[in-house]
Amino acid sequence: MSSLTELVAALRDTEAKLDEARQQLTTGRRALSESQAALARLDPDHPETVVPPELRRADDQLERTLSSLSHVVETLRAFAMRL
Repeated sequence: MSSLTELVAALRDTEAKLDEARQQLTTGRRALSESQAALARLDPDHPETVVPPELRRADDQLERTLSSLSHVVETLRAFAMRL
């Protein structure tokens, strides 16, 4: 197998793993949102008393991570296209 073929195969494998990570992060973010909503229903008049601020920060971190992951995938695809 040539070096280029091996590189393309490695890039495809990496892209598949990044896609899997994106799917898992999206699933986790959805579950986190559902948890926040369930907690907020415990005291709808004062949800700030039952929803820990850490959950909101965790959602922000997941959003930033998903954004970074998208940029990595775009960069990877652009690199592969130039090969």
